[in-house]
Amino acid sequence: MQWLEVTVKTGQASVEAVAAKMQELGAGGVAIEENWNLAGLKAMGLGDYFPASCELAGDEAIIRGYFPVSFYADGRRELEDFLARLPEFGLAPGTMAVRVVDAADWEHAWKKYWHPTPVGKKLLIVPAWQEPPADEGRLSLRLDPGAAFGTGTHESTRLCLEWLEENIRGGETVLDLGCGSGVLALAAKLLGAGRVLGVDKDEPAVQASRENAVLNGLEAEFVRADLLADAAWDNFFTASIVTANLTADLILSILGRLRSVLAPGGQAVLSGIIRDRQDEVEAAVVRHGFHVRRKYCAGEWVALWLELKK
Repeated sequence: MQWLEVTVKTGQASVEAVAAKMQELGAGGVAIEENWNLAGLKAMGLGDYFPASCELAGDEAIIRGYFPVSFYADGRRELEDFLARLPEFGLAPGTMAVRVVDAADWEHAWKKYWHPTPVGKKLLIVPAWQEPPADEGRLSLRLDPGAAFGTGTHESTRLCLEWLEENIRGGETVLDLGCGSGVLALAAKLLGAGRVLGVDKDEPAVQASRENAVLNGLEAEFVRADLLADAAWDNFFTASIVTANLTADLILSILGRLRSVLAPGGQAVLSGIIRDRQDEVEAAVVRHGFHVRRKYCAGEWVALWLELKK
């Protein structure tokens, strides 16, 4: 059986939008290749995991989606139109190329574009099919995203991981909204959190998260729930930390319920916010009774560190 490999070259700020659109159009898998600083990685002893060809120019990123052959007739035009509209949202436009590949090739092709990724000062995100490198100064978190989104390499995810690294002291209860592959929930557990619950509306994400917990020998709960359904929130415990790497629209939709799952003195980190919508989200956060302690930026992405107003 043959499939189509659809390659989009664009700016790094467009990665999540393009990957999400590919999944919406029926991609059987999505691989993301972003710019790497090879000199810095080699200085950390990780250079051997990264071929020289993976160093892209400047802000470039490459997203590869794997589709049934029918995509060429059914979805190609829609993706092209979507890429052409990216500048309307302050994002770089994308160029697209398509080639035919055998099924046996695409099922594992994306893996060669993902390598061990250092995050912050403590974490190292390692593909499940590679052995963690000998790096006594970092905590290795092995991941296989399966059909879920989230390898820890995207800027919005990294902002959350770095926040967790700085703020987990030990024993915290953590609720991760939109857990994807489980990367944030499991990183929190690895850093010393107590009870951890990850929530996602997609069953493949929940399954991937559970498998990644087993892979790392970590105890964490993962459940399927629609964050837009009020009844779902009644099943969440009250947490001292809430992480939500979502989209600006989804964050705005859940702010009213977020208070109900934060313990007194609790903290939240909201990420996945494009810079152009930062002011809008920040104003809504304040209206809902939160105090913005700090803002974090990476590329075109913003994360907000929140506390409940006393």
